[in-house]
Amino acid sequence: MKTKSKMLVCLVFSLLALIASTGLISAQGDQVVELWYMGWAADDQPQEPRLQAFMEAYPNIIVHYEFVDAAEFNDRITALAAAGTLPDVLWIMDNNLYVRNGWVTDLTPFLEKDPTFDEGLFWGNTLEPMRFRGRLFGLPFQLQASFLVANLEVLSQFGLRKPDPSWTYDDLWNICMRINRPAQNYYGMEDPWMFWAFMPPAYSDKVTWDGLSLDGTRLLLDDPDVAEALKRAIEFERNNAAVSIGLADGSVLNPWTHPAFEEAYGNVSPWMQSKAAFHVGWSWSLSWWTENYEVPWDVIPYPYGPARQATPLIVDHMGISPTTKHPEEAFLFLRWMSYDPEGWEARMKVEVPAPYSMPTINAPKAWELYFDNPAVPPGMRDVYATLENGLVDPNRYVPQLGYVWDNIVTPARDQLRLGLAHYDDIFQNIIVEQANKVLEDARLANEAALDAVLNQ
Repeated sequence: MKTKSKMLVCLVFSLLALIASTGLISAQGDQVVELWYMGWAADDQPQEPRLQAFMEAYPNIIVHYEFVDAAEFNDRITALAAAGTLPDVLWIMDNNLYVRNGWVTDLTPFLEKDPTFDEGLFWGNTLEPMRFRGRLFGLPFQLQASFLVANLEVLSQFGLRKPDPSWTYDDLWNICMRINRPAQNYYGMEDPWMFWAFMPPAYSDKVTWDGLSLDGTRLLLDDPDVAEALKRAIEFERNNAAVSIGLADGSVLNPWTHPAFEEAYGNVSPWMQSKAAFHVGWSWSLSWWTENYEVPWDVIPYPYGPARQATPLIVDHMGISPTTKHPEEAFLFLRWMSYDPEGWEARMKVEVPAPYSMPTINAPKAWELYFDNPAVPPGMRDVYATLENGLVDPNRYVPQLGYVWDNIVTPARDQLRLGLAHYDDIFQNIIVEQANKVLEDARLANEAALDAVLNQ
């Protein structure tokens, strides 16, 4: 009988080992669960390598990714919420909307039970866009940084080297002035369009992108330091960049379509033709640049202004729906994608040619894998050094900021770009009053709606 019992026990353990090896249960004894994961990433941002890496680490969890075009994403989520069948894990497009509508659940109970969660791991203010009433409803899982891309061939041609990362906007201005040769269509900058958004935080520590106050309540376009930055941004665009060819006569709003610009460069960017030394770049493009750039290049952080060096960041947040039947597994996947160092190490190995996202946390091993990738230029180490002072795009968490930008600020700014108006005549009072009235009304309405939902 003892022999039969031993044989039976051995048989049971053999069967359990076989089941575990096929993924039907995990090492912890969990049954296989399937998660529905939804986002707007297409072929240029493949999810399969990272999902495969996760499922190799957790064979009891199968993740199915569904792509929805960004233009249709909110409508799709609205329809699924009405039917009571939201995805288990989903990207968050409009932070306030998703929390107000109850499309994402409060993650605080999960985080409080996880001893490995540390807010200090995350860069800058990247957690704040999904913090409501002291609770977190989403976590960063993708991080992008903006910087300038240097054409080393152009710099060398003019006897220059890539500047030190501690450079200033005055340094950039002077380098451009040294390179500018309008008769030969050479310029230091290609198109500083985004300087309008990115220069103000370098000139004033009271604002983030677009001259918006740090608390997101109002645009400080009448602040002297912010006004100085915005005037300088217009000067770059009109007088110290390749696009000045198209803006000079004030006739064409899009300088790239001006006949003089097209005559000078055709339909190929001046930077790509080695006719400009710098252009604005984002970390998500490293793979494309590696495959398509034919000139020697590197990246460099945005310059210092009088107040600080400020790196623009874009962060994608992800949440768990309240309708999921597998909250623990959904959180495990979210954790792996957001702040698990081993998860980031795995992603850095499988996302090629260059990882689409930089690690959202300060995980040294993951970052070394990122830097060791041949598609990541050396200058990214200098950008990395600025991340703690990075500032996140406010458009996803400040109600009606996009409307204000598109319908109030941009039309007035276009008058400046075309040389048809002066900053002090239109921004100091009229534009500020209009814009901030819309922002204040939207903020109050949003706060009231959040109060109703969050019961505070």
